[in-house]
Amino acid sequence: MVGFFVENFSSCVFLAVILMALIPTIESKIAIPFGLSYAIWGEATLSPVVAFVCAYIGSMLPSIFIIIIIRKLKNKTSGFVCDRLINGAESKYHKKLALLSSKSKTFYKLSSLALFVAVPLPLTGVYSGSLIAGLSNLKVYQAFIAIAIGEFISCLVITLLCVLFENSTLYILLASLVLVAIFIIFDIIFMLIKRKKKLKTN
Repeated sequence: MVGFFVENFSSCVFLAVILMALIPTIESKIAIPFGLSYAIWGEATLSPVVAFVCAYIGSMLPSIFIIIIIRKLKNKTSGFVCDRLINGAESKYHKKLALLSSKSKTFYKLSSLALFVAVPLPLTGVYSGSLIAGLSNLKVYQAFIAIAIGEFISCLVITLLCVLFENSTLYILLASLVLVAIFIIFDIIFMLIKRKKKLKTN
Protein backbone atom coordinates (compact mmCIF):
# COMPACT_ATOMS: atom_id res chain seq x y z
CA MET A 1 0.00 0.00 0.00
CA VAL A 2 2.81 2.41 0.93
CA GLY A 3 4.55 1.53 -2.34
CA PHE A 4 1.42 2.39 -4.33
CA PHE A 5 1.26 5.90 -2.84
CA VAL A 6 4.99 6.51 -3.28
CA GLU A 7 4.90 5.42 -6.93
CA ASN A 8 1.83 7.45 -7.87
CA PHE A 9 1.96 10.53 -5.62
CA SER A 10 5.65 11.42 -5.29
CA SER A 11 4.97 14.83 -6.85
CA CYS A 12 1.93 15.58 -4.68
CA VAL A 13 2.56 14.12 -1.25
CA PHE A 14 -0.23 16.18 0.30
CA LEU A 15 -2.77 14.29 -1.86
CA ALA A 16 -1.28 10.96 -0.78
CA VAL A 17 -1.75 11.96 2.86
CA ILE A 18 -5.36 13.06 2.28
CA LEU A 19 -6.20 9.82 0.47
CA MET A 20 -4.49 7.66 3.10
CA ALA A 21 -6.38 9.48 5.86
CA LEU A 22 -9.62 8.54 4.07
CA ILE A 23 -8.95 4.82 4.56
CA PRO A 24 -10.91 3.29 7.47
CA THR A 25 -8.79 2.31 10.52
CA ILE A 26 -5.69 3.87 8.90
CA GLU A 27 -6.91 7.49 9.03
CA SER A 28 -4.63 10.20 10.46
CA LYS A 29 -2.89 7.72 12.79
CA ILE A 30 -0.90 6.44 9.82
CA ALA A 31 -1.29 9.32 7.36
CA ILE A 32 0.61 11.88 9.45
CA PRO A 33 3.80 9.86 10.11
CA PHE A 34 3.55 8.71 6.48
CA GLY A 35 3.61 12.31 5.22
CA LEU A 36 6.40 13.28 7.63
CA SER A 37 8.69 10.34 6.82
CA TYR A 38 11.87 11.64 5.18
CA ALA A 39 12.95 8.04 4.53
CA ILE A 40 9.95 7.63 2.22
CA TRP A 41 9.61 11.04 0.57
CA GLY A 42 13.07 12.60 0.81
CA GLU A 43 13.03 16.29 -0.07
CA ALA A 44 9.30 16.11 -0.85
CA THR A 45 8.49 15.37 2.80
CA LEU A 46 5.68 17.57 4.12
CA SER A 47 6.05 20.06 6.95
CA PRO A 48 4.29 19.12 10.23
CA VAL A 49 1.60 21.79 9.68
CA VAL A 50 0.80 20.65 6.13
CA ALA A 51 0.76 16.98 7.15
CA PHE A 52 -1.55 17.84 10.05
CA VAL A 53 -3.98 19.82 7.88
CA CYS A 54 -4.05 17.25 5.05
CA ALA A 55 -4.58 14.30 7.41
CA TYR A 56 -7.27 16.18 9.31
CA ILE A 57 -9.16 17.10 6.14
CA GLY A 58 -8.87 13.58 4.73
CA SER A 59 -10.03 11.85 7.90
CA MET A 60 -12.96 14.24 8.45
CA LEU A 61 -14.34 14.17 4.87
CA PRO A 62 -16.46 11.00 5.26
CA SER A 63 -17.74 11.77 8.78
CA ILE A 64 -20.97 13.64 8.02
CA PHE A 65 -21.89 11.17 5.26
CA ILE A 66 -21.36 8.16 7.56
CA ILE A 67 -23.53 9.69 10.28
CA ILE A 68 -26.38 10.51 7.87
CA ILE A 69 -26.25 7.16 6.03
CA ILE A 70 -26.19 5.12 9.25
CA ARG A 71 -29.01 7.24 10.67
CA LYS A 72 -31.14 6.56 7.56
CA LEU A 73 -30.32 2.84 7.61
CA LYS A 74 -31.22 2.67 11.30
CA ASN A 75 -34.56 4.42 10.78
CA LYS A 76 -35.47 2.56 7.60
CA THR A 77 -33.94 -0.84 8.10
CA SER A 78 -35.19 -3.37 5.61
CA GLY A 79 -33.75 -6.65 4.45
CA PHE A 80 -31.24 -9.13 5.79
CA VAL A 81 -28.09 -7.12 4.98
CA CYS A 82 -29.27 -3.90 6.68
CA ASP A 83 -30.47 -5.82 9.73
CA ARG A 84 -27.14 -7.61 10.09
CA LEU A 85 -25.18 -4.37 9.61
CA ILE A 86 -27.11 -2.33 12.18
CA ASN A 87 -27.46 -5.14 14.71
CA GLY A 88 -23.77 -6.02 14.42
CA ALA A 89 -22.68 -2.42 14.92
CA GLU A 90 -25.05 -1.93 17.87
CA SER A 91 -23.74 -5.13 19.47
CA LYS A 92 -20.10 -4.11 19.00
CA TYR A 93 -20.53 -0.61 20.44
CA HIS A 94 -23.36 -1.32 22.91
CA LYS A 95 -21.48 0.18 25.90
CA LYS A 96 -20.72 3.40 24.08
CA LEU A 97 -24.26 3.62 22.70
CA ALA A 98 -25.70 3.03 26.19
CA LEU A 99 -23.67 5.98 27.44
CA LEU A 100 -24.81 8.22 24.57
CA SER A 101 -28.42 7.14 25.11
CA SER A 102 -28.36 7.77 28.87
CA LYS A 103 -29.99 10.71 30.58
CA SER A 104 -26.66 12.45 31.07
CA LYS A 105 -26.26 16.03 29.89
CA THR A 106 -25.59 16.47 26.19
CA PHE A 107 -22.23 18.07 26.99
CA TYR A 108 -21.01 14.89 28.72
CA LYS A 109 -22.23 12.72 25.86
CA LEU A 110 -20.45 14.87 23.28
CA SER A 111 -17.30 15.00 25.43
CA SER A 112 -17.33 11.20 25.64
CA LEU A 113 -17.65 10.92 21.85
CA ALA A 114 -14.86 13.47 21.30
CA LEU A 115 -12.53 11.61 23.69
CA PHE A 116 -13.26 8.31 21.96
CA VAL A 117 -12.22 9.81 18.62
CA ALA A 118 -9.24 11.64 20.16
CA VAL A 119 -7.49 8.45 21.32
CA PRO A 120 -5.04 7.70 18.46
CA LEU A 121 -5.49 3.92 18.53
CA PRO A 122 -6.82 1.46 15.95
CA LEU A 123 -10.60 0.91 16.01
CA THR A 124 -11.15 4.37 17.43
CA GLY A 125 -11.23 7.51 15.33
CA VAL A 126 -13.51 9.23 12.85
CA TYR A 127 -15.03 6.16 11.19
CA SER A 128 -15.89 4.42 14.47
CA GLY A 129 -17.01 7.69 16.08
CA SER A 130 -19.23 8.54 13.10
CA LEU A 131 -20.74 5.05 13.11
CA ILE A 132 -21.54 5.35 16.82
CA ALA A 133 -22.94 8.86 16.31
CA GLY A 134 -25.16 7.57 13.50
CA LEU A 135 -26.56 4.85 15.74
CA SER A 136 -27.12 7.26 18.64
CA ASN A 137 -29.83 9.88 19.13
CA LEU A 138 -27.42 12.82 19.11
CA LYS A 139 -28.15 15.64 16.70
CA VAL A 140 -26.07 15.28 13.53
CA TYR A 141 -24.38 18.70 13.79
CA GLN A 142 -23.54 18.17 17.48
CA ALA A 143 -22.03 14.75 16.79
CA PHE A 144 -20.04 16.13 13.85
CA ILE A 145 -18.59 18.96 15.98
CA ALA A 146 -17.63 16.49 18.74
CA ILE A 147 -15.93 14.20 16.21
CA ALA A 148 -14.14 17.18 14.61
CA ILE A 149 -12.78 18.27 18.01
CA GLY A 150 -11.72 14.73 18.87
CA GLU A 151 -9.96 14.25 15.55
CA PHE A 152 -8.20 17.61 15.93
CA ILE A 153 -6.78 16.44 19.27
CA SER A 154 -5.79 13.08 17.78
CA CYS A 155 -4.00 14.70 14.82
CA LEU A 156 -2.27 17.15 17.16
CA VAL A 157 -0.99 14.35 19.43
CA ILE A 158 0.34 12.32 16.49
CA THR A 159 1.97 15.35 14.87
CA LEU A 160 3.67 16.36 18.14
CA LEU A 161 4.99 12.82 18.61
CA CYS A 162 6.43 12.85 15.08
CA VAL A 163 8.03 16.28 15.66
CA LEU A 164 9.48 15.28 19.06
CA PHE A 165 10.89 12.05 17.61
CA GLU A 166 11.76 13.52 14.22
CA ASN A 167 14.44 10.95 13.45
CA SER A 168 12.10 8.06 14.28
CA THR A 169 9.12 9.00 12.08
CA LEU A 170 9.56 5.90 9.90
CA TYR A 171 9.59 3.70 13.02
CA ILE A 172 6.44 5.44 14.30
CA LEU A 173 4.81 4.71 10.93
CA LEU A 174 5.85 1.04 11.01
CA ALA A 175 4.80 0.65 14.65
CA SER A 176 1.41 2.22 13.84
CA LEU A 177 0.90 -0.16 10.90
CA VAL A 178 1.78 -3.18 13.05
CA LEU A 179 -0.54 -1.95 15.82
CA VAL A 180 -3.40 -1.52 13.35
CA ALA A 181 -2.84 -5.04 11.98
CA ILE A 182 -2.78 -6.55 15.49
CA PHE A 183 -5.96 -4.76 16.54
CA ILE A 184 -7.77 -5.86 13.36
CA ILE A 185 -6.70 -9.49 13.85
CA PHE A 186 -7.82 -9.52 17.49
CA ASP A 187 -11.08 -7.81 16.57
CA ILE A 188 -11.80 -10.50 13.97
CA ILE A 189 -10.88 -13.29 16.44
CA PHE A 190 -13.17 -11.89 19.15
CA MET A 191 -15.97 -11.44 16.62
CA LEU A 192 -15.65 -15.09 15.51
CA ILE A 193 -15.56 -16.32 19.12
CA LYS A 194 -18.63 -14.27 19.95
CA ARG A 195 -20.46 -15.60 16.90
CA LYS A 196 -19.51 -19.18 17.79
CA LYS A 197 -20.85 -18.76 21.34
CA LYS A 198 -24.06 -17.26 19.98
CA LEU A 199 -24.55 -20.21 17.63
CA LYS A 200 -23.99 -22.66 20.51
CA THR A 201 -26.52 -20.82 22.65
CA ASN A 202 -29.11 -20.94 19.87
